[in-house]
Amino acid sequence: MEDKTPCKRLLGDIYILYIKSKIALAEAHLCRSPKSYFERFDLKADPKYDVDILDYLVRGESPGYNDLSRKSWILFVIEISKILSTGKGDKFSIYKFHNKILYKEFGDAIPLNYFEDILEIVNDKQTDNVLNKLRLLRDKFYAHSDAEIDKMTDAMFPTYDEVWKLMDEIEVFITKVYKYNNTEAELKVDRFLQKYVREFERIYQFYQVTNDFALTYRLKQKLGENRFEEFRSHL
Repeated sequence: MEDKTPCKRLLGDIYILYIKSKIALAEAHLCRSPKSYFERFDLKADPKYDVDILDYLVRGESPGYNDLSRKSWILFVIEISKILSTGKGDKFSIYKFHNKILYKEFGDAIPLNYFEDILEIVNDKQTDNVLNKLRLLRDKFYAHSDAEIDKMTDAMFPTYDEVWKLMDEIEVFITKVYKYNNTEAELKVDRFLQKYVREFERIYQFYQVTNDFALTYRLKQKLGENRFEEFRSHL
């Protein structure tokens, strides 16, 4: 946007924080399970690769990606919580943005009804909804020590599908406000993930040719003799 009024600067800050959050979420999801990520976005994997085998190699044989997924997830939770916060300390929240419009602190007159759907999510007090699960993770665990993290259970985590639906709601809001200002917000992050896709392909190709006994033994146990031989023959 040109002519950076205080309103547009705050909107730009929210947008940048959102993109950082989305990249972190995409990294977390893709590096946790390429298959799940591809299915969520109806992406077609390269036909040269068996996506089930690729998924296993990334999840089961590449601990570095598991660690990256965990770190990216924590970053996502911290960043997205800032955008959806109702606290005074979070400067770049949609809630604060709304209040500045409501109380006419900005000269810009963005329609207040643009905020209705997203504020309904922000103000929802049900403890089992997606946002409150994310807030709990941030406030009670990720802001503290690893010892606290060890106490977490699976029930505390929303599913990736639930979180992506929340992200869709935020994107609807961002898109509407940008269009009101006669601009478009670029919300795609695919280009930031291509390096991982290329690395996954190299891992796949490595397992097709390696003669390391421990690696091939585990993969053969996972796939079975026939499927393992078929995998190795498709170079």
